[in-house]
Amino acid sequence: MRIDRSLMPSVIPALRDTDKWNVLGEGQGRWAFLLGGRVDAVAEAVALLQRRHWQVFVHIDMVKGLTWDFEALRFFHEFAAPDGIISTHGHAVNNAGKLGMMTIQRIFLIDSQSVDSGITQIERQGADAVEVLPGILPNLVRKLFSRLKQPLIAGGLITSIGQVQQALRAGAVSVSTSCPDLFEWVDKSAGPSSQTSYWPK
Repeated sequence: MRIDRSLMPSVIPALRDTDKWNVLGEGQGRWAFLLGGRVDAVAEAVALLQRRHWQVFVHIDMVKGLTWDFEALRFFHEFAAPDGIISTHGHAVNNAGKLGMMTIQRIFLIDSQSVDSGITQIERQGADAVEVLPGILPNLVRKLFSRLKQPLIAGGLITSIGQVQQALRAGAVSVSTSCPDLFEWVDKSAGPSSQTSYWPK
């Protein structure tokens, strides 16, 4: 796997609007998720955030006009140059991995069957990390944690510090959220390096 779980942040800002990239200050190697947009706007946001030392992951399923075959991903890799991708599609994860990008497979926890089918797909495609939605279901997060070797990211419907802490206690390494109030929260138990603010000075 290309992802070192010890370097994953407690909270990952997830930006739905590429124009909002400037809400984030110095990243110091932390992660940010871009949840779609036009290819050119995504490429610009990736470059600007990387200049502020963020590692940027793009949810390619939400990028307008982009398909998930190998050649399309190769173009996106060269044009936008994100550090990694997020996708619900196993073949997209597989193709991105072949191109050397870090990969996060997103799965939706609807019921026990969706958990089992998600685990099967993840084991087949070999994503570097797994994002589970909604992240407010600690029992299912705990079940995945016990069955997967990949680090888990809990996302979706997380809007409070208590929900972040609950997901981390259930076994998630990180929490992704679109709630700006949580972007600067850090897990103080993770050590001094995790306690730098995300916000611009």
